[in-house]
Amino acid sequence: MLWSIGRGDGFMGAQGLAAGLDFGTSNSAIGFVRDGAPVLHRFEDGRTLVPSALFYSEDERALLFGTQAEACFLAEDDGRYLRALKSILGTSLTEERTILGGRPWPFRQLLLRFVAFLKADVERREGASVTTLVAGRPVRFNDDPERDAEAEAYLHGIFRDAGFSRVRFVYEPVAAMIDAGDLMEDPRLVMVADIGGGTSDFSVARWHPVGTGSSENRFEILANFGVRIGGTDLDRRISLDTAMPLLGLGSQTRSLTSKEILPVPASYFSDLATWHKIHLFYSAKNRSEIVDIQRLALEPEKIDRLLHVMDRRLGHRLAARVEALKIRLGSGGETTLALPDLDGAPAPVVDESRLRHAIRHELESLRHAVTHTLELAGVDARDIDHMVLTGGTTLLPVVRDTLAAGVPGAKLVSSDPFCGVVNGLAKAAAVK
Repeated sequence: MLWSIGRGDGFMGAQGLAAGLDFGTSNSAIGFVRDGAPVLHRFEDGRTLVPSALFYSEDERALLFGTQAEACFLAEDDGRYLRALKSILGTSLTEERTILGGRPWPFRQLLLRFVAFLKADVERREGASVTTLVAGRPVRFNDDPERDAEAEAYLHGIFRDAGFSRVRFVYEPVAAMIDAGDLMEDPRLVMVADIGGGTSDFSVARWHPVGTGSSENRFEILANFGVRIGGTDLDRRISLDTAMPLLGLGSQTRSLTSKEILPVPASYFSDLATWHKIHLFYSAKNRSEIVDIQRLALEPEKIDRLLHVMDRRLGHRLAARVEALKIRLGSGGETTLALPDLDGAPAPVVDESRLRHAIRHELESLRHAVTHTLELAGVDARDIDHMVLTGGTTLLPVVRDTLAAGVPGAKLVSSDPFCGVVNGLAKAAAVK
């Protein structure tokens, strides 16, 4: 497919405003084009990025969204915090429910309410309806093509139910390439690596300059590829490596029925370390089982901490501390994981070496994804002259090094790690 990149003027005709939406696992943004340049919508707090988060306030008996949801969570208000709901797309959780305020809420309804919040905020501040939407999507919601198609249809239905009358999707790495067009000098063969919160997506394109002085360039997509690995997966690995052993992961317990020594089940820790599964950890069944384990544990103090995390609902707070540690590691050096409200627990120290070991499987998957995308494109790695990097996870030196090693002759082009995709989507929405 041949894509054109022009300056674009945006439009707001009888059909309303056309916008580009980057609905992300960690953050979301929405924008449009004015006077030939992308303009990102600013939410009530003035930020262009809004956390993809919801908070059910027990005091207000209401759902809160974005920055307000995050603020209530950080203030330790009474309620439930949900984040990374995009991660359920392409999984069986799309038809599941969760309990908020004593009643079951379908995950689909929660996603719809969040998208409707984004749309309403734009329309209120812009004074115009948003009817046309160009939405980003990962190259793969799921490795199974049928499940992947179902995930796109599911999300398309949510956008339509939220009030967008015309919806089309653009792969997120393609959107990043659209935005990065002006950042490259004489590109010929370009690879994009978009490492987001829930997925990693890659595209290879051949550049077709229109001519000197032209405001338009064109590129031909040669291959797209994606894997379900993102920043939240790195959070999970870091948590399992650093925090969860302090809560009993890897420890042992005596059997209730024999003298056998058994490992404490890892499933508790896997859910607790996974953003969109934390709520599953708090079940009454889990608590009953963990109480029994604690009585026979060889290291009961660790299981005491696990019960404390459960009873105080500290799972999301712990995940946020792990994420903050990962972000600090982007600046190099070593940093300490401060566990929330767990007096007496040793604070793990993490440096680049420990990080690399913790996420070694994910790094290997990214390395393979680069190679496989090049194979799909029929392009030799040495012929790639530019690699566009976008997504917050590319700020980690170990991730950048892994990606760059796959295209050793390419010049690295750092697109806006958080807004490159939405800028490209806004430009795509401006093309009638």
